[in-house]
Amino acid sequence: MKFPKILLASLFIAPSLALAHGPTPLKFDMEVEVNGNPNEVWAAVKNLCNIKEWNESITECVATGEGLGAFRDYKLDNGEDLKEEVTKLQDDRKRLLTTLRVKEGRFIKDMPIRSMGTFLSVMESNGGSKVKIRGTAYAAFEGKSAPPDMSDEFCKAAVEALHTKTLNGLQAAFAK
Repeated sequence: MKFPKILLASLFIAPSLALAHGPTPLKFDMEVEVNGNPNEVWAAVKNLCNIKEWNESITECVATGEGLGAFRDYKLDNGEDLKEEVTKLQDDRKRLLTTLRVKEGRFIKDMPIRSMGTFLSVMESNGGSKVKIRGTAYAAFEGKSAPPDMSDEFCKAAVEALHTKTLNGLQAAFAK
């Protein structure tokens, strides 16, 4: 009699466990060498709206507040308005964590994610600096069969493309 009860219980528990795991985190990790001393690079990076100077995809930027809890509102060249919050700031270690959250049910054009945590760090390297961007994003589409332009692969590539523009632009800004 115990075997049928266990079998019956597993029929109810197994499907709920399958649905409980949630969306897959899309991890990214990239870096670039910059021809500038770490203190200069860090001073530029922690000024939140300087990103507009390096990333050609960002057309406008307004910062509210300073340090931990500050916000960066920016517009992408595709017309999207995004807002990031500084959720961790370590001046002594030259590290900055920003968090982007998208209103529920809304999709970012060309980058359909619902949230993203971006950790940017600056460290000394070969007489200059190494700037590293790493973090995690979550795709906005949570079903099993995402359309191609909302798939995990598409979302990760879009996030990495945005961060690559930041790194390449930062490298170019300090190449002079």
